[in-house]
Amino acid sequence: MVQTEATRMTAESPSQGTTLFLIGMRVTRPWRPLSWLSVMIEMPPMLWHLRRHRDAGMLASRMYFGGSILVVSYWRSGEDLRRFAADTSAPHLPAWRRYSKRLADRNRVGIWHETYVIGEHETIYAGMPPWGLAEAVGHRPIGPTQATAQRRLAASRTTPAQADAHQAL
Repeated sequence: MVQTEATRMTAESPSQGTTLFLIGMRVTRPWRPLSWLSVMIEMPPMLWHLRRHRDAGMLASRMYFGGSILVVSYWRSGEDLRRFAADTSAPHLPAWRRYSKRLADRNRVGIWHETYVIGEHETIYAGMPPWGLAEAVGHRPIGPTQATAQRRLAASRTTPAQADAHQAL
């Protein structure tokens, strides 16, 4: 288990183009387990592949189970994400083609995703290890110049070099 830190932290400013990718699956016909299980088992091999091939561009990811399955992932860029999605030697494209051929538009299992290129952002993590964006791009303790959400959001509008210079004042 990761040791928790008692300090309040904020995420480092991510590099230009860092991308948040949310993808999920929704079971619409629970009594058709062959349909949704066949889709559900496709995601772990993709994540394992991406963890073994860091050069593909995924920085960090987490999978959540609840009313639907959700994967939250951070990427170096949207272009890295698109390149992985279209890579015939990676596990995504064959899985997507199987889904499209067998299950798309059959109302048994739904797939969704949202892609966000990170711009202005504000984060805080207290009493826990780095999570989400902080896990993906790094973190630092919150100092007096970032004590409020408004200040952290304003700091995200500057470049990392400008933020360091401001921090030194």
